[in-house]
Amino acid sequence: MQQLIKLIEKERIGNQPFSQHTLIIDDKQVVHGALFLIKTTRKTFKIMVPAPFYEELLNGKTSIQQLIRHPEAMLLT
Repeated sequence: MQQLIKLIEKERIGNQPFSQHTLIIDDKQVVHGALFLIKTTRKTFKIMVPAPFYEELLNGKTSIQQLIRHPEAMLLT
């Protein structure tokens, strides 16, 4: 996660709002969280935020910096 933070600071995209996300829903239609896609020049990073914490991120104008510093955010590899 520290490498992602440094890369975002280097590319100066931290203040931009995230643009892509998808909800994680199982076969019983239960929402387990959200997957946020952060694109940099090198690759696309996937950040997972579990339910119910993802709702506060979707309801407001959340920046990439706020997303990756969220206490429940997990970087998927």
